[in-house]
Amino acid sequence: MSLMDCHNKGPGILAVIWSLTGVTTIFVAIRIYIRFFMIRNAGTDDYIMLGSLFLTLSNAGMTTANVRMGYGKHQKYLEESTVERIILINTISFAVGIASFTVPKFAVTSLLTRILIPSRAQRIWLWSLLGITAAVSLTCIFVLFNQCDPPRAAWERRLAREGQAKCHDMWILIKIAILNAVLSAFVDFYLAIYPSTVLMKLHMPLGKRLALCAALGMGTVAAAMAIVKSTEFPDMASQDDFTYDTAELVMWTIVESNVIILASCIPTLQPILDLTLRGAPFRTRGPQGKETNYNSAFHFTGVKTNRRSDRSATHLESQESILDEHQKNSHPLGAIIRTDDVSVEYNSRSTQNLPDRHTTWHIG
Repeated sequence: MSLMDCHNKGPGILAVIWSLTGVTTIFVAIRIYIRFFMIRNAGTDDYIMLGSLFLTLSNAGMTTANVRMGYGKHQKYLEESTVERIILINTISFAVGIASFTVPKFAVTSLLTRILIPSRAQRIWLWSLLGITAAVSLTCIFVLFNQCDPPRAAWERRLAREGQAKCHDMWILIKIAILNAVLSAFVDFYLAIYPSTVLMKLHMPLGKRLALCAALGMGTVAAAMAIVKSTEFPDMASQDDFTYDTAELVMWTIVESNVIILASCIPTLQPILDLTLRGAPFRTRGPQGKETNYNSAFHFTGVKTNRRSDRSATHLESQESILDEHQKNSHPLGAIIRTDDVSVEYNSRSTQNLPDRHTTWHIG
């Protein structure tokens, strides 16, 4: 085995990104099948997720093309023209990579605002946070393509060496990229923790609350990936071995975008899980043993309270479901609403010792 083969990161990078991207593609395909065909209640977040997957696949495709040209190998083993093509494609893939981990956040936020129904102030805060993140990401992309005059000097680096171009200090771009990564990590973490602050207040068994919080909180993994990625940015300043030093940065960027997409897909897969485990994803037993439609991705029973007096007894059962209160004619998966089933019973006895009279109202 030659020295070049011993120091080639390319095959390992491709193994990681395509393994994860393959899993992500499968999860998105299942999500789309559920939302478009099983429950026929696709939302804006589903379309955004399709766009996010396209960006991730594009980034993985460009990285694959680069690896075939020699990306991941030490620069000294490559011809200068090859290095220039690699840096050009790498610059484009960096821009696509920034979009690929920014766009999914809009899908996650759209999903959360639909199923958790936050207050107006909370919605403003969530979307403002997303707006700031998008602005920083666009700034990073702008600086990426305008770090040199003319811009092509960013990949044709001989122009700067020959005095035909002027480039800004690379650390300006690196600092903005680190800021973008840290902000991205914060947003991912916030979007993962925010559902827990709502769900833990619901009246349902603790185990079920924790399971739902875990399903909606997978974004914490994406936040960790963003932090790991931020440690790789200083390698962008590499001038002598760019094709080798920046390889992990590309890998972690694709890993982060995949994890965000996976995190947003997991909460939507309950119907498939129910089909696998029970064989009937949308049927459940209702009152008197009758079958009714299974209308929730997560179906929980809350606390029952009893109050009795001489004349009345009231039983209150609360259920919390992920439903869509705005789409009454479609499958009701999509938002959390509260349904109260109240049974009021009273017994009245006349003074003439007549048989007991029993009347029941059921309010659904």
